[in-house]
Amino acid sequence: MELIISSPKEMFELWKTIAKNHKIILLYWDLWAWKTLFTKGFATWLGINEDIVQSPTYTYLNSYDDKLLHIDMYRLENENEVWEKWINDQISQYDYITIERPKFIEILDIYEYLIVKIEKKGDKRIVNIKNI
Repeated sequence: MELIISSPKEMFELWKTIAKNHKIILLYWDLWAWKTLFTKGFATWLGINEDIVQSPTYTYLNSYDDKLLHIDMYRLENENEVWEKWINDQISQYDYITIERPKFIEILDIYEYLIVKIEKKGDKRIVNIKNI
């Protein structure tokens, strides 16, 4: 499925809609693609204050109210780091997970997930969604 998103508010609302039907989201995106708004929308749907949601680029993962695990795998360079940073252990403790820039999917403890790809085109975002 492909959607065209024209505003940050639409992106936020889309995420809330997606969250109702999926527990694990793999998120691929271009820079400035409003990806944090996706996770903020997911968090809001779970009753989490959106103001505490931040990108985990430098911390690798953030946990919100023991309900949502937010992972960014951008800085991981090899599979060993998945184990060293206890990412699989963290994954097993959460029902709802977002993974930005996923890598090493084959060793993660996830089986059913949604792939969301966001591409920036001018002032719009093209969102492609695929269920696995």
